[in-house]
Amino acid sequence: MKRKNLQEPYLKTLTSNWVTLPLMLILGFAGGFISAGYGWVKSGYQFFPSEIIVKPPPPNVTACFPDMGFAGALHFQKELSVQMHKNHLQQYSDSVVQSSIVTCLANGSSSFSLQLLHVSPRHFQVISTAAGGLAPYSRHTLITESGCYYLYPIPKRRSSDYDSLIQVRWKEYAKL
Repeated sequence: MKRKNLQEPYLKTLTSNWVTLPLMLILGFAGGFISAGYGWVKSGYQFFPSEIIVKPPPPNVTACFPDMGFAGALHFQKELSVQMHKNHLQQYSDSVVQSSIVTCLANGSSSFSLQLLHVSPRHFQVISTAAGGLAPYSRHTLITESGCYYLYPIPKRRSSDYDSLIQVRWKEYAKL
């Protein structure tokens, strides 16, 4: 007697080339992404920085062509001082800062953009972002009442080499 070896219908489906090859391809890509993510996490780098370095520019610095974020910041500071002097104001208000932003964006080229972060009577914060440029880390400039600051992403997690905003906040909270 000869024994018949019949495959079950679900085994025929799983072992067909139309199912096996795409399944193996998907599993291969998923394994590659998982191993690349594991290597990225172990190296200490982040996709999105959790801290930002605030570094003021050296004294007597003028903006050069590729640094349009800083050029936009200087243009905004000049326009804000004109608006404050014209309205005879000593404190910052939301309407004056917003009108300075609108005037800068109307008069300036499309090489930078300005976003208002915070306004209080004594302080304001505006981000100037370059629309393009050659230097990747000079695209963002923080404008405050005390000056303009470049914003750099921290390449490694919690690096002790930098005075970061989080460390400054911790020092301020420690004083309280």
